[in-house]
Amino acid sequence: MSRTAQPSTRGAETQASQPAHGVSDIVAAVEEDIVLGRLHPRERLVEETMMERFNCKRHVVRQALFQLDSIGLTERIKNRGAFVRSYPPDEVEEIYAMREILELAAVNKLPLPAPPEWLAELEAVHQQHSEAVYAHDLRQVFHMNIAFHRTLFRACGNTYLYATINEFAQKAHGIRFIAITDRDALAQARREHELMIEAIRDEDRERLADLCRQHLLPSKNRYLALYT
Repeated sequence: MSRTAQPSTRGAETQASQPAHGVSDIVAAVEEDIVLGRLHPRERLVEETMMERFNCKRHVVRQALFQLDSIGLTERIKNRGAFVRSYPPDEVEEIYAMREILELAAVNKLPLPAPPEWLAELEAVHQQHSEAVYAHDLRQVFHMNIAFHRTLFRACGNTYLYATINEFAQKAHGIRFIAITDRDALAQARREHELMIEAIRDEDRERLADLCRQHLLPSKNRYLALYT
């Protein structure tokens, strides 16, 4: 008899005492699991397991899976279910080509010299990201990395460009899981953030653009190397 066939009474009580999660909570949790390597490409997401984990009804899990599919982190395979998405090399190249186009367009619109309040906010987020890297707190690294790039590109002043940058960055979360668990890669990303801030202080748009371009490469290259 399998262990999962008869869950313990204590486990059932603990599960019952947990508050139910909403769709956005489930999406955020699964997204984090994918980025941090707890869920792997081609791994199946079982509705019953998710219902138990998040203490919610099936329709809530299905709505979350629909959203995860719509942002490109999972995919539904007919008659088989939902799986963590595995991107083939050509799609990885296309996603990162779009990210480069979008981010460089934003760099061209960033205000230089930098407004003091924006630079201070960027430096504060970088400090929090650095502390997470030093502590190897991967969950915090993930969230503060998002915060750094959103703080950086929000200043471009174009809400549609900013939203599209975030959309393609989110698509890449299923590709970035290798780099975010590597200590050397994290240290490199932290240093590149620091250099970006220095370029902004120096009002060197060309150097900032080159740093943003180079910053995209490690996660893409690691994923492609693993895929092949």
